[in-house]
Amino acid sequence: MPSSRGTRSASADVRTIWGIRKRLWSALLVLKFRFARPLAVPVPPPFERSLLPVPLEQKFPNVPIKSITVSNHVPIDEEQKLALRFSKLQTWLARHASPMQPGLPQIDKNPYDALFASYTKMYRKRFRVPYRAPGLDGDDPDLGELARNGLYACYLQHAGGSTYVWDLRSLNGPEVHPGLMTPWAHVTFEYDAANDRLSPTSIESSLSSSPSTPASADWPLAQRLAVCAATTHLSLVRHFNWLHLIFGGPLAMATRNFLPGGHPLRRILQPHVYATQSSNQFVTYVQMDPAGDFESVYSYTHDGVCQLFEATQGGFDLRMINPDADRTFRQGASPLESDTYRNRKKFLDLFVKHARRYLRVYYTDTTIENDKAINMWVAQLRTLSPGVNQLLGRARTLTVNGVANLVASIIYMATVEHEIVDSCPWDYQLWYDVNPVRIYDDGRRPPLDLFHRLVNFNFNLQTPRTMLMNDFSGLALDPKGAEAFRDFLGDLNALQRSIEESEPWEVWRLEPRRLRANINA
Repeated sequence: MPSSRGTRSASADVRTIWGIRKRLWSALLVLKFRFARPLAVPVPPPFERSLLPVPLEQKFPNVPIKSITVSNHVPIDEEQKLALRFSKLQTWLARHASPMQPGLPQIDKNPYDALFASYTKMYRKRFRVPYRAPGLDGDDPDLGELARNGLYACYLQHAGGSTYVWDLRSLNGPEVHPGLMTPWAHVTFEYDAANDRLSPTSIESSLSSSPSTPASADWPLAQRLAVCAATTHLSLVRHFNWLHLIFGGPLAMATRNFLPGGHPLRRILQPHVYATQSSNQFVTYVQMDPAGDFESVYSYTHDGVCQLFEATQGGFDLRMINPDADRTFRQGASPLESDTYRNRKKFLDLFVKHARRYLRVYYTDTTIENDKAINMWVAQLRTLSPGVNQLLGRARTLTVNGVANLVASIIYMATVEHEIVDSCPWDYQLWYDVNPVRIYDDGRRPPLDLFHRLVNFNFNLQTPRTMLMNDFSGLALDPKGAEAFRDFLGDLNALQRSIEESEPWEVWRLEPRRLRANINA
């Protein structure tokens, strides 16, 4: 039987080694943040080699996913050799000098103490401390507030009458780590019109074979499990699987393959699709490796993450990315009023205005209908998402307004939607007491190493990138096209002023100056 002195010595050794690991990985991620530089978006090359889809596992043998495809190569003008070397170094270190260490104690019960023990001064010099988002500011998560406004508003569906749901059952099935609950949930809400309040009434989950209700002893845990399901789906499925792999990568491939460098449509899309293949390459190395962030931070094993990606790949619909189409798609003709929707719609309207103004410089309905390159590009996008036809409009042929609506939805995806799923979790996921990314069977809090990796994972997503409020007029084909780009920048500045003057500040409120131009890492 080991002595108490030996046990204390072993514990001290564990903490000492952990201190070294923590400092190493903190320094690495802060160094990456410090030296990250936004990419300049170049004029598209006149000639380029076609990009071909290949199974993901062919390019990344450690990620056994056959049914999702990626580009067979990174275009020459997107190559970032230093960034690629750093991503491979980070992946190698995660395998051989892992940031994870068994035997560590739980994080502090006080969420602020837990946060500041990990998010130290060296980080805070580079990026702000996370805010505690509305719906997470109490002792328990407010599912009604979270479902209506902010990060998880995208999941609320109308089920008839005054009933609404979150349906996150697609998360059930893939393999989870031992000792963790499977993060799936089906939440039923009732809307009280007299008091304009949405309240959860039952939650189906892995807790029990019967639904939990507000009267159930397990209701606080059921609420946390529902939030865990929402945050897991948002980060793994909606963000990387759907936006990066299922649509973003193939969209950028189609744009390069079917729209020549001197094509007008290629030029308006260039700021929003450039460097997508190189970005996806970096992220796949760092996050989807067997020692990567996804399997280390969230509930699923590496095999489970791969199973989840394959199981959910068919769930993407481009209408989800367009606030107007998405609202109708999920909530029908009488959707709930939402401050989040009103904020997001301002961006969509501006992007539609920009796309129409730009396309009318070069096209009429007749000429755009007869443009072979645009027709081939649209035909390829139709194979990626069933929502493309609805966004193009009811006309049987292509029109300027229909193509503009599709282009606006793509710009929205690369800027607004990606900001929501990429950077905005910063103000949600680090509050582990009410927004857990894992829930343990025995009720314990996460260990120090897991929480620190969660901090590093989200900190990495705040890395400086090319901003939307840049002057992209240098990409234009001619003076009229350049004027359309400058008008777009002017409209963004006007929207920035309008939001500052008319909308109360909220953690989830988006502004033009906050948005990146594309989905690049």
